[in-house]
Amino acid sequence: MSIKKALIYKVVVIGDGGVGKTSLVLQYTEKKFTEQYVMTIGSNFAIKKVEIPEYPDLEIRLQLWDLAGQRHFSFVRPPFYRGAAALMYVFDVTRRSSFTNLPNWKEEAEKVIGQKPSVMLGNKIDLAQDYREVGTEEGRAISEEYNSGGYFETSAKTGGNIKEAFKSLVLAILKKVNLEL
Repeated sequence: MSIKKALIYKVVVIGDGGVGKTSLVLQYTEKKFTEQYVMTIGSNFAIKKVEIPEYPDLEIRLQLWDLAGQRHFSFVRPPFYRGAAALMYVFDVTRRSSFTNLPNWKEEAEKVIGQKPSVMLGNKIDLAQDYREVGTEEGRAISEEYNSGGYFETSAKTGGNIKEAFKSLVLAILKKVNLEL
């Protein structure tokens, strides 16, 4: 039996309030979803062990920091960025304002930690058929502009594409740290 190399990475999940950041993290870590909206005050924290088949000798744990998205919490967010290995940008495909605010999130995070590996999530895709305001191509375009590790349309409700988004983020982190495996 070989000993696995243990790695821990801090990931900050950012975006406007109400885009589903907490629900995404809860779905990813516990396979749970709740319809009730509870505003995050400051941050929420979770840990998830991740297995990447391409790297069977690694034991990876993600520290997931879900930050409050409301503007009036902007003063408490900077310390939570420190030490982050990666960012997960989240917007709501049914709310254009959450998409147009992404440059503000990028600027806020990069002031503290510079450029980091990232992925872009267009969340609430389960509502898109009736309420969509942001198209797939727009999401892909901003993901490319931000040089992110990919664009994923997700549903915190169904779990759709969440695991794939986090795997892509972990691979982007590993590429950045240039692990010699």
